[in-house]
Amino acid sequence: MKQTFLPPSVRPACLLALGLTLGSSLGLAAAPTNAPANPATTNGPAKSRFIVEDAGTGTGSSKDDAEAKAAELSKQADDWMNKGNYTEAVNTLEKAVKLAPDNEELHFNLAFSYGRLGRTRDAIAQYRETIRVLPEYAEAHNNLGNLLARNGDLGGAVEHFQAAIKSQPENSSAHNNLGTALIRIGKPTEAVAQFEEAIRLRADYAEAWQNLGLARLNQKQVSAAVEALDTALRLNPRLEIARKALTQIRERARAASAAAAAGQKPAPGVSAPPASAPR
Repeated sequence: MKQTFLPPSVRPACLLALGLTLGSSLGLAAAPTNAPANPATTNGPAKSRFIVEDAGTGTGSSKDDAEAKAAELSKQADDWMNKGNYTEAVNTLEKAVKLAPDNEELHFNLAFSYGRLGRTRDAIAQYRETIRVLPEYAEAHNNLGNLLARNGDLGGAVEHFQAAIKSQPENSSAHNNLGTALIRIGKPTEAVAQFEEAIRLRADYAEAWQNLGLARLNQKQVSAAVEALDTALRLNPRLEIARKALTQIRERARAASAAAAAGQKPAPGVSAPPASAPR
């Protein structure tokens, strides 16, 4: 008979926000961060996997003891992570992964803790270990993609965001993050499609609305940009990038109107105000 140990879940949904820029003053934001995901809505495995065999199965007690100890360490690490003490979480999880090297959740939480401590190289290595154990682990692909993008490996980032989406098509965070990476490699049309899919999956995803607005603005689709940015601010009034973009649109619209009234040619980059431009 098997005994399964199920520790408390700590499932961070996305590790890093990407500071992406459009031009010299506008930006794109990645998925929201700094909070563990709700276990009920987390993508990927919901629980850690520890299986302890009875002695009669022939696996031997040493393996049983190792997995039982790893389970105990996992619970301790969960406690440290919930308290925000990632140094102790790392110390604990490093011991645990040696005892249970094929447990994807231990590698995932160790990677997340490394990331919180700024140990990016170690975090990348542990997300790769997570994927080695469970290739379809969507959130590991998503977080790894964010780290790779931060390090400038946009091709690798796109690959892992796409892998996350393949494993979990309803992962709105991965669609949003893929959009940010596609913008950076000069594929705005594909990026817009990803932002729109993120919004279709999660209509109140303020950051995706902001990114869609900035991408539309980059395509000079001002009316569509205003609509998306305005929606982003209604959902989250604290999105300063969206607010700054709308302010710039207003200023350019006023400049175009003033130039038209004076019979002057508008300055380069200034267009007449769209019908839906905010006042």
